[in-house]
Amino acid sequence: MKDERIGAVHRTQVIDLLNQALAEGHLAEPAYDLRIVAVSTATYASDLLAQVQDLPPRLQWDPRNAAPPTPPDSNAGKGALALGLISVPLSFCLIGGILGIAAIVLSTRGRGAHGVGPALIGRVLGITSIALSLGAVGALIFMARS
Repeated sequence: MKDERIGAVHRTQVIDLLNQALAEGHLAEPAYDLRIVAVSTATYASDLLAQVQDLPPRLQWDPRNAAPPTPPDSNAGKGALALGLISVPLSFCLIGGILGIAAIVLSTRGRGAHGVGPALIGRVLGITSIALSLGAVGALIFMARS
């Protein structure tokens, strides 16, 4: 088996195994801490295997059975951008804040591309919309009290 690159899902699986080993007394805290650091910076499956190789068999990690990372949704970024664009003008009607929250949630599913892309722009517009909606609510409360 060739040594393949791993992702956050794989690191999480090994961290769960190390947590279980610590809880059951198979690892001392200093060793656990060192292994967690090694797992968090691991790049290849062999890096993860080295951190659990001396643990009992039921706490071993098998990269062949590990779940592959889920790919980002390519349409989520476009959807987040569309919701973000709609949410800003509607933020003064207060519904924009709700659409802004939806844009932020959808933008987290569109990760994958680094840098500025539709998901990031949708997230920024969603945050702006929420801020404007909160400002509109504050203005309504201020006007009602005066």
